[in-house]
Amino acid sequence: MKYTMLLSSLLLSNGLVAGEIPDFLDKNDINGAQFQCLGESPTYSAKDQKYIDILWDETLTYLRAYAEALTNDQSSGCLNSDTAMVDSTEGGQHMCVMDRRDMKLMVKNIYQVINNADEAKKCFGAREDVSWIYNPGGELTKNSPVAQHFKRTTFTEFFDEKVTDKQVKEYGKSFTNNFYKMVTGDEVKMPAVFPYDISANSLPNLWAAAGWFPMYAEEGKRNDKNFDNIRGGYAYAEIFGHWGLLRIDEINGEKVGAEVGMTVQAVDTLYPFHNHAISEMYYNMRVPACTNQFKTMAIREDSPLVKTVKEDDTVRRVQFDEGQHNSQTMWLSGSAEQDSLIYFHQNTIHAFDVDGSCEAKPEERAIVSVWARSNANDKRNDYGTTLLCESAANPGTPAKRGEVIQCDLTKVKW
Repeated sequence: MKYTMLLSSLLLSNGLVAGEIPDFLDKNDINGAQFQCLGESPTYSAKDQKYIDILWDETLTYLRAYAEALTNDQSSGCLNSDTAMVDSTEGGQHMCVMDRRDMKLMVKNIYQVINNADEAKKCFGAREDVSWIYNPGGELTKNSPVAQHFKRTTFTEFFDEKVTDKQVKEYGKSFTNNFYKMVTGDEVKMPAVFPYDISANSLPNLWAAAGWFPMYAEEGKRNDKNFDNIRGGYAYAEIFGHWGLLRIDEINGEKVGAEVGMTVQAVDTLYPFHNHAISEMYYNMRVPACTNQFKTMAIREDSPLVKTVKEDDTVRRVQFDEGQHNSQTMWLSGSAEQDSLIYFHQNTIHAFDVDGSCEAKPEERAIVSVWARSNANDKRNDYGTTLLCESAANPGTPAKRGEVIQCDLTKVKW
């Protein structure tokens, strides 16, 4: 009861109950929105419903803050928009993120959910029956009555039973043991554009019970191009989207492309060079332990640094030289306090290099992000697929910094 009263107070203080519609949205498209769920509407017993309600309230709190952050123009020089870095080369390139049509649609979809919460809730469930999303366990679960109620396979069980590579298992064990410390504490901080905190510090049930997927840990052909430490040290959770808790196929007859969730990447790792034909964005939620701790490389597919070496009707194979003189200038630093938002256009080649040398206890630290894809309903363009790049000199092996890197880009269809 105490938790419910506190959360209700938070929802009221942030305007979630009143549901005021921003003037850049058409209220006729928001009020009375009609929802078509993806799959059957979940049903729950009275006992289960109490925990579903807690999870739903935290979901609305998370989504509202994200929409407000994206449209916060107080320091951006944009209109109704935050600024995003879109390419890290040539000194860095930025844009007003809400200039993109896919972003306008995603924000509209979020407000349609918030302002028609009872109808949208029919598409919401704990997804406890899904076998491939997991509970991190540990202190995160101990602090969440929702995660304790809806049983999932834990990270510990997952790495013990489903991961065969011994080195990945070891990294996964450390990731599991330290997950709570990675996503909580003073180092986790919201960028200034957010109206309030939506980290695990404030929304313990959502972060514990969302359902996490260590997407690279199990054996698979694409992991020939990956690194063991990122395979065991990365996971993401989806809240709103086709794989998430809130699964909406259409609103007012229009397909919904939003995927919104969170990611955790352990320090001392390089998330490999990769691409996908679906647009993607991240808000960094970590205060760096040292200057330039969190570095991002992003190259648009039409960059002069990218050279086509082969193509067919569906794929364009490209190369770029990450080992060229002054290649370090291809990377830009970001954090919760500087260049917090990154937007990747479709087929942008990108990677994340996270330094752990300046951390007192690197095993306990990670980069934590609000994550989203905005047009994931378009299944023509590798929906749900991330394509890892490779070494051009040794195809089929991971692409390392300081060498020529080769990537296959999906030919986007319109």
